[in-house]
Amino acid sequence: MLVIVTGLTPFLAGATVPPDGRSNDDRMSSRADLRDMVDRLSRQEGLDPRLVDALVWAESGYNPQAVSNKGAMGLMQLMPQTARRLNVEDPFDPEQNVRGGVREFSRLITRYSGNIGLALAAYNAGEGAVSQYKGIPPYSETRNYVARIMESYTGRPYRHGSYRMQRATVRLQGSLASGTALISNVGRSTGFGGISISSGGSGSLGGGFGK
Repeated sequence: MLVIVTGLTPFLAGATVPPDGRSNDDRMSSRADLRDMVDRLSRQEGLDPRLVDALVWAESGYNPQAVSNKGAMGLMQLMPQTARRLNVEDPFDPEQNVRGGVREFSRLITRYSGNIGLALAAYNAGEGAVSQYKGIPPYSETRNYVARIMESYTGRPYRHGSYRMQRATVRLQGSLASGTALISNVGRSTGFGGISISSGGSGSLGGGFGK
């Protein structure tokens, strides 16, 4: 049975999933397995697992059977044409869906030179909308989507219209033997300095989910 949810209200998904005979422990174990898979596939694609984790929560609430009112499917809410382009044969197969989704998100991050806000906006509203408005589109759905993911990912409040957040780029500069990831968080014309995030901390490229 498919559960209809929107990409912006995944917290409703759990309330609408019909009883399936599994215990709460079984459901939690399955969700933990899904997060482990997201961690693994994110790393394979060179993405920060914490960022992809926040994206999956926003898209589907970790419900592999989620379907939006626009027809987006699965954990990372792939549209049918996107799934075909990514060679995802079964969008409801968690591994296929996430593998395709992280590949698509990685492409968007590359296209927007590491600008996470623009990549998220394009994932939600489409690249055409980002090009049309030369930034995050003024759609309330998209702005709420970007804000929620960025707040979950960074642990900091997101202000709409924030020049720093919308223009910030994230580039991996290197990795120390200790496992510390060096991330350059630099606005293109802002002069903001770099930041260093230890593995396991919020936003770490190598921190997994802090388990």
